[in-house]
Amino acid sequence: MEFLFIYLLKGSIGISLIVLFYKVLIEDLTFFSLGRITVLTLLVAAVVLPLLSFDFQFLGTSTLIPLNSSLTWLEGQANGVIPVEDSSTFDWKIIPFIIFLIGVLYRLLQLFSGILSTLLLIASSKKVVVGKMTLVINSQFIPASFFNYIMLPEYSERDEEINQILIHESVHVQQGHTWDVLFLQLIKAVFWFNPAIYLLEKQLREIHEFQADRAVTTNYSTIAYSRLLVKQLSKDCGLQFMNNFNQFQTKKRIMMMNKTKSKSNQKMRFFLGLPLLVLMVGLFSCDLAMSQTDLMGVWKGTEFQFEQTEGPDMTAMIEGGRALHEGGRLILNEDGNFEIFAGQGDMNGSGTWRFNEGQGMLILTMNGDEETKYSIVSLSDEELVTKHEVEFESPMGKLAGIITLTYIR
Repeated sequence: MEFLFIYLLKGSIGISLIVLFYKVLIEDLTFFSLGRITVLTLLVAAVVLPLLSFDFQFLGTSTLIPLNSSLTWLEGQANGVIPVEDSSTFDWKIIPFIIFLIGVLYRLLQLFSGILSTLLLIASSKKVVVGKMTLVINSQFIPASFFNYIMLPEYSERDEEINQILIHESVHVQQGHTWDVLFLQLIKAVFWFNPAIYLLEKQLREIHEFQADRAVTTNYSTIAYSRLLVKQLSKDCGLQFMNNFNQFQTKKRIMMMNKTKSKSNQKMRFFLGLPLLVLMVGLFSCDLAMSQTDLMGVWKGTEFQFEQTEGPDMTAMIEGGRALHEGGRLILNEDGNFEIFAGQGDMNGSGTWRFNEGQGMLILTMNGDEETKYSIVSLSDEELVTKHEVEFESPMGKLAGIITLTYIR
């Protein structure tokens, strides 16, 4: 669950940076195709890079490490009493997750119900093929496009206003703008709590409309087309995942179509998206760039997991290890020494420790004996998770598996 919240935080930061980049650097430029490509590329980076950062934490290879004296919990536990875990404590962290999940499901239901209702209307409507375009005629529609369909309330071949609308909507179809919108709607379903995603949606829709408006004004006067936009302004079909002809920001669209084209040297602004992309890579995909200082402190054992891969059933021994770890303490001192205390407060070991940055390994040496290496699965200010493979010879046979230890500061 923590990984999810970290992902949402990183993704939200990335989306906010894209909104800021667009607003400050490229909003006033007339390079609409380049702006669309830049925004979509940065958006993909913002939602994918945080996932890769989680994956990178698992890329370190684990070596099969024999258990030594630092894991003395395996010795003499065969006749121990298996502790009963208290399951009555409510985990309050589940509440934000439930709220988040409700928001995601609501957004997805809203999206898919809109798509379904549109498809049903298309199926029951009259269709007219004009050149390479498929027009869907239904009095319930306002001018809009959906994938390869152009939806109209009515159609007359000699109507100049209809012809302007067809040119506009045909650009949405040719450019595949519906794919952009649906992709953004899926992202919005995940980041529904972040106001920046709604601003980004507005910015991308603006770019779509600017692209389509330009195609119309190359064939018709801006005055005539502006009148048509104002005339269509009051109509709304409510299907926000479609490219509607009367899209919001009509005043801004009219201003943009009358704007002088940006000079070619202003394209240099788009190259500033590269430093932003590098920044996101550094912020979101370098979680293993930790130092020994990050590990220093007192860590309290909270969760013990043992995934057995070989050997007889040794539940009592495993539960004995759980009892020693959960509630125990791992103290990593600045001078390179460490101490381990069991859950009951008894000393369970001491020695020296170090951090191998290249391998992402916490290495404990117990009183000068053989080293024990722990792969760091994740590390934050509040939580440390380690994992290592083990094998142990016992009177009942060989025991092998993977131990995952979770600590909090």
